[in-house]
Amino acid sequence: MIVVRFEPSGLRCHCEGRVSLLEAAQKAGVAISAVCGGAGTCGKCRVQVRGEVTPPTPVERRFLSAAELAKGIRLACQARPLSDVVVTTDTFVAGQILTRGVSRSVEIDPAVRKRWIELNPPSLEDNPFDWEDFRRAVGGELGGGAASLSFLRELPVRLRRQDFRGTYVAVEGVVIDFEKGDTAGEVYGLAIDLGTTTLVVKLLNLASGSVEAVASGVNPQRVYGEDVVSRIQYASASSRNRRELQRAAVGALNELIRSVQREAGVARERLYEAVVVGNTAMLHLLAGVDARYLAQYPYVPAFRGPLRLSAREIGLRIHPRGRVFLLPAIGRFVGGDTVGVLLATDFLQRERLTLAIDIGTNGEIVLGARGEAVACSTAAGPAFEGATIKHGMRAEAGAIDAVWLNNGDLSYHVIGGGEPRGICGSANIDVVAILLSEGIVETSGRMLPPQELPPSSSGDLRRRLRMGPEGVEIVLAEVGGKSITFTQRDVREIQLAKGAIATGIRLLLDEAGVKLQEVDEVLVAGGFGNYIRPENAIRIGLLPAVDPDRIRFVGNAALTGAEMALLSRKARQEAVRIAEKVRYLEIAASPHFQELFAENMLFPAADEVPAMWRPPR
Repeated sequence: MIVVRFEPSGLRCHCEGRVSLLEAAQKAGVAISAVCGGAGTCGKCRVQVRGEVTPPTPVERRFLSAAELAKGIRLACQARPLSDVVVTTDTFVAGQILTRGVSRSVEIDPAVRKRWIELNPPSLEDNPFDWEDFRRAVGGELGGGAASLSFLRELPVRLRRQDFRGTYVAVEGVVIDFEKGDTAGEVYGLAIDLGTTTLVVKLLNLASGSVEAVASGVNPQRVYGEDVVSRIQYASASSRNRRELQRAAVGALNELIRSVQREAGVARERLYEAVVVGNTAMLHLLAGVDARYLAQYPYVPAFRGPLRLSAREIGLRIHPRGRVFLLPAIGRFVGGDTVGVLLATDFLQRERLTLAIDIGTNGEIVLGARGEAVACSTAAGPAFEGATIKHGMRAEAGAIDAVWLNNGDLSYHVIGGGEPRGICGSANIDVVAILLSEGIVETSGRMLPPQELPPSSSGDLRRRLRMGPEGVEIVLAEVGGKSITFTQRDVREIQLAKGAIATGIRLLLDEAGVKLQEVDEVLVAGGFGNYIRPENAIRIGLLPAVDPDRIRFVGNAALTGAEMALLSRKARQEAVRIAEKVRYLEIAASPHFQELFAENMLFPAADEVPAMWRPPR
C-alpha cells in the first residue's frame, strides 16, 4: 500500500498497484487539469512530486524541460509512485465564472406549493382514512393527489404529533412533507448551471423571486478529461467509473449548496426543488445514466427530457424528498443549457431573424424568428478555454485575458494583477486578431518568421518573434526566466475551433435559406463569450461580419432560464415547448460539411473585414 498525499488540499489516496498520480488524484477527488483524459497528449497535468516515482517517460521529456524535471515537476498521467509521495498541485479557483445573464421577468408561480391546513381529528362516526382526509384538507391543488411512499409512511404519526395541523409541501402535485407550524412563507429552491468546466448554484426565494445567495466553482470532473467525450469514455469503461463521475459532480454541487445555505441562512429542509441546465452529456453524467452511445455513431442519448428525479436518488443535499428537474434537450448535442438560453431571451417570440451562439467546447448555435428555429452543435474543442493552447489556462488569477497594441508593441491585462502565468481564451482571440492585422499570420494560418514580415510590421513585434520547438512563436511575456508564448500550433488550434463555429453558422443559414445580411441580431451567450471583444472575434472569423452594434452579450442566459423554470410553471412549460419546437440539424451529415469546414478554416482577408471592425493599431 502506497500513500499519495496531495497538497495544498491535504487529501490522500491509499493506492494498491502501480497507479499513475492522475489515477490517484481521481480516487482522492483532487482536481488536476487533464485535457486529454490521461492519454499523454496535452502536457497539462503538471504536478510537483516529493518522493520516489518512476523515471521520466518519453512523453514527459517532450513536454518538460530538464530544469523542470530536476525540480520534481512531472506529468500526473505518466509518473507512478514507488513509495509514499507528496504531490503539490495548482489550486483551482473560481476565476471569472459568469453567474448572471440577461433578465426576463416572469409571473411567480413555482411548482413548489406550501399552505397551512387543519384537519378534523378522526372519530368512529367519520369512517376516516388519514390520506383521504389530508387530500380533502388540501383541496384541488394536488391534482391527482399523489404522495411519495416515504411520506405516506410518516403521515399517520406526523398527523397526531402535530395535532392534525401543519404546513403541507408539494412539488408538481406530489406531497413531500407536512411540516410543524406555519412555514408557508419559507419556500426556497435552487437554479443550477452544470457546465463542463464550471458550476453555478443560485438559491432563490420562491415566494418573492429574489436571489438569496450565489456560489460558483470548477467542475471537478475535469480530472477525467477537459471535454465531455473524454469523460464519457472514462465513464463507459465500468459502472464504477460512471459512479465516480456522478459523485464528483454531485459532491461539488453539494459544497456549493452548503455555501449558499450558510450565506442565506436557509436550512437544507427548506430547499424543495432544484432546476438544472447543462449540455446533454453533463446531464447524463449527473443522473448516472450510461452515455456511451452518445459518443458513438450515430450518437444516441439515453434520454431527451424533461426529466424529474429524486434528489435523494442522485445524492443532492436538499430536502430528503426534494425533486430535481432537468430542462429538456433539443437534439443530440444541443442540451438543456441551450433551451435555457432560448427561454431567457424569449427567442421564439422575436419578430426579426436572430442568431444565438454559445461558444465553448461544444458550440451551440440557433437561428430563428417568429416561432420557428433550427439549431446545431459544433465540436469546437477546448481551445477557446485555453486547454489545447501551449500556455493556455482558464480565466483565473494570473491569466492574461486581454491583449492589445500600444505604440506598436503588445500590452496585456492580467486577471488579479501581478505577473502572468498563462493566457486564457479571450486573449487568444486578441492575439490572433493582432497577428492577422499586422501581417504576421496569413489567411492560411501560417505564422511568418521575422525575415518574411512585410515592411509595415512593427519592429517591436518583429523582435518578439522567434523559432520554437513547434515552429514560429511570439513571446507575450517573460516571467522569471520563463517565456509565455503563442505558437504556430496555437494558431492552428484557434483555426480549428473558429472554423467549426463558422461552419455551423453557415449551414444554419443555408438550411433556413437566408443570407447573413438578413440577420438582425447576434446573441452571444456563456461565460467565455461574455469576455471576448467583438471586433477581434469578427476579425478572426469567429463571429460573422455584422455591425458590432448588432451583437448582444447575454451572459449566463442558461442559468437565467433555470431560474425562470424554477419560479414559474408557465416558463417551465415554455421550455418544454421550445425543446419540441426547435429543429435539430446534424451538420456532420451535410454533404457540404467538409468543404465548408475547410473553407472556414481560413482567416478572413483584410479586405473582407471592414476597417471599423478591425483591432485598433
